[in-house]
Amino acid sequence: MEVEVYQKRLRKRVGEGEYERHRELVRLLARNLALEDVLWEEILVSIRDVNARTELLRQRNSIVRDIHTEFRALNIEIPTVVERNTESFMGFLGELEDDDTSEERGKEAEDSPDGRSSARQSETRTDI
Repeated sequence: MEVEVYQKRLRKRVGEGEYERHRELVRLLARNLALEDVLWEEILVSIRDVNARTELLRQRNSIVRDIHTEFRALNIEIPTVVERNTESFMGFLGELEDDDTSEERGKEAEDSPDGRSSARQSETRTDI
């Protein structure tokens, strides 16, 4: 989303009087919201490159802190879109980790005649 679109939405949300008093802050917030969108796109492109993803997430977290500060300064509620994006992304990372370990789980299941891993068998035995 472009900065101008965010600026128009924020202007409508805070009202004309507040917008006139805090025009520069609204512009800064709109720019940061647009920058966060760009960073999300870059993170998704670099999802398998751990170093690039880590650096992009660090940058995004810094922008999100600024966004939260700017929303509080304008005395408007912080939208939950940022939190939803973060939760979705964490879920996506969890799915990636599951994909990476699924082969290891398959090997553990082959080792055991009943399909349970040896670690689980030992847990079960101590419970008896």
